[in-house]
Amino acid sequence: MFLDRTDAGRKLSERIPHYPNSIVLAIPRGGVILGDIIARKIGCNLDVIISKKITPPDYSEYAIGAIMHDGTLYKSKYWPKFSDDPRFKDELTQKQHEVKRRLEEYRGNDKYLLEGKYIILVDDGIATGSTVFAILNWIKKQNPKQIILAVPVIPITTFDKMKSFVDEMIVLDIPEDFSAVGQFYDDFSQVTAIQVKKILKKYHN
Repeated sequence: MFLDRTDAGRKLSERIPHYPNSIVLAIPRGGVILGDIIARKIGCNLDVIISKKITPPDYSEYAIGAIMHDGTLYKSKYWPKFSDDPRFKDELTQKQHEVKRRLEEYRGNDKYLLEGKYIILVDDGIATGSTVFAILNWIKKQNPKQIILAVPVIPITTFDKMKSFVDEMIVLDIPEDFSAVGQFYDDFSQVTAIQVKKILKKYHN
């Protein structure tokens, strides 16, 4: 159990060694709190990366994958069941535009220079991992040196599936009994866009 995201970030940062030529990519909004702590601890830059869940028409709470700003996808095993729906293309277009809009809001553009770098991908916790799988698919296209995933908590089922997507996983808790990330925090208050922008401003002046 973690007191809050700051507590989780401090504990996680103690487990992360210094990687040469590294960058922390944090997933907004909560992951940015932890990413800031880790980036300052190991002395590297902080940036953000975003994907959006893809949900089929008429099932807005049912994620079957995720999409990146450049159209990179993660497709779960349920994707084929819905992808032939004529409305599905609109869902993809809408979510891709939303990712681009949020990247523009937080960092001004959707251009990254990650080739040859050690990428430390950080979030405040992972549940099913659809958005993270999409991000990992995209990071691999950038030809990084290594991909390190650092999170405080991830259920064992997702952990087992995700470990083949990365070079290293740094995780504090891998529970079998898991319902939501928030159950592992005393305080899991919402992080605002203003907080995210304030943190990022320190790295991009």
